[in-house]
Amino acid sequence: MKKDIAQKVLNETEAGYDLICIKFSQTRKHFWRSLEFIADHVKKGDSVLDFGCGNGRLLELFEEKNVQYWGVDVSGGLIDLAKSKHPEQNISFSKIDPKKKTLAFEERFFNTVYSIAVFHHFPSKEYRQAVANDLFRVTKDGGKVVITAWYLWPVFFADWRIWQVKQKKYFKNILQNWKSKIKGESLLDWNDCEIDFTDNQGKKFARFHHAFTRRELKRLFQKAGYEIERCEIVENKNILLIGKKTKKT
Repeated sequence: MKKDIAQKVLNETEAGYDLICIKFSQTRKHFWRSLEFIADHVKKGDSVLDFGCGNGRLLELFEEKNVQYWGVDVSGGLIDLAKSKHPEQNISFSKIDPKKKTLAFEERFFNTVYSIAVFHHFPSKEYRQAVANDLFRVTKDGGKVVITAWYLWPVFFADWRIWQVKQKKYFKNILQNWKSKIKGESLLDWNDCEIDFTDNQGKKFARFHHAFTRRELKRLFQKAGYEIERCEIVENKNILLIGKKTKKT
């Protein structure tokens, strides 16, 4: 993907989440039960980065662990909502610029880095790799990264009708981009697509998504430097990856 197109996608993603911040927060009051176990990768008193924190809902997983928490997001609207929802002293929320591929944290700063349902919004292989590399930079030796990305590919259930309902609505968007690529009409990369979402005023707009495969997500974070401990599809909805930054000898 050309740099100017990737930058356009990033700008639209930032603006889009500001448009939907209220509705987005209302529909994501609590963390997904099927993934609550990811809190097991944090110990009491750890420093935690929530990269793409939204309204800060990940915090509910750490209520008994007294963590030092930093949440960052490209949406100023979501950051404002998160700050009002979590005014605690050991919690910090800040807006980041999507044009910058590095974070304002020192090397080896965090015990655990989380990025939940974020990387599928990043355009271009180069941009995704740069961000993954920087997450590795800020992870402590022996620390963990926990990543989820939407799984948009068809899952073939025993009942064809279930497949029609659960996956076809996303797969057709990927197919449409493939067709446009073949015709030379799409500026997106292969396996990219746009999915409609409704903003705070009820108007629909398109959000960029990259349809990760499990293998692709694994390779992305391996290349960044992590040792992959787990990479699997959870409930046919999300790819979950857990990686470790091996201690230097």
